[in-house]
Amino acid sequence: MGSLQKAMKKIAVLRLLERYPLFTLNDFVKLTGKKVQDSRNYLYRLQKEGLVFRIERGKYTVFDDPMIFSSHIIVPSYISFWTAIRLYNFTEQLPSDIMIATARPKKGTIFQGTRIRFFKTRHMWGYSKQRHGSFDMFIADREKCIIDCMLIKNTPFDEVAKAIRQKEIDKKKLAEYALKTGNVSLMKRIGFMLQKISGFHAEGLIKRLDNNHITLDWSHGKKGKKDKIWKIVINRNLDDIT
Repeated sequence: MGSLQKAMKKIAVLRLLERYPLFTLNDFVKLTGKKVQDSRNYLYRLQKEGLVFRIERGKYTVFDDPMIFSSHIIVPSYISFWTAIRLYNFTEQLPSDIMIATARPKKGTIFQGTRIRFFKTRHMWGYSKQRHGSFDMFIADREKCIIDCMLIKNTPFDEVAKAIRQKEIDKKKLAEYALKTGNVSLMKRIGFMLQKISGFHAEGLIKRLDNNHITLDWSHGKKGKKDKIWKIVINRNLDDIT
């Protein structure tokens, strides 16, 4: 086969692969009709030329933007936590990692210098498809990314407080989500913060509380005044978080 024909065939293959946010070796075999070993060799050559990127073992993409494929690496999964807070423009801080909620444990990966981290949760709800470029990505809705942050505690408390303060947050929905988790500590923090930040009184949460006091900011010390209604040790001044 001449060099021109090879180049045209390569272009055709790449255009085919551009239809997918990511693809596996098996996908490539089915799409091209090549044998498994021939497919491995072909993909290796495309990687060497910088035309295909390896995400992890057996998974590839032609895109250098990890937001396109990060919620497709494992199914089901969705973008949440600090990453989602930033995508919703609730913070000016730019997290260096892409943080993914998933139903089962998974080891993280590094793609083009960006770390993609996976966090197991049994609360696989409150997310949907959103368009990113030419593809759908799966992302937590505004209220659910706050809930996820507070359940897993993998995002700075200050960033969560800033998010709750946003006018786009549905306060009633946030309280309902907290109730849905069945997590009493989460209900206390959400209820207290909604009341102090926005004046929203989540009466439905109060009925589910126990008498144990917990700290407002899980990353700070245990000293502070006690809120008798929400059973919160106020170890942070919310007014100081800007």
